[in-house]
Amino acid sequence: MFEIYDNVRIKSNGVIGTIVDISTVNGNTNYVVESSTENISVGYGGKWKLFDCGESDIEKFKSE
Repeated sequence: MFEIYDNVRIKSNGVIGTIVDISTVNGNTNYVVESSTENISVGYGGKWKLFDCGESDIEKFKSE
C-alpha cells in the first residue's frame, strides 16, 4: 500500500516521482505520480509530468 507523497519508481519506464493523488473506483486504487524531473518526454501535463498508475505499476523508491 502506498500513501500520498511517497517517493516511487514507475516500473515500466523508470521514472522517479511523488504520489500526488490517490483515488479508488470500483475497488481499484489509482495513483497519480508527478515526475521528479522537469520536462521529460513521457507523461502528461506541464513542466512536471504526471502519470496514472495502479498499485502493481509502482514501487517505493529511496534516494541514495
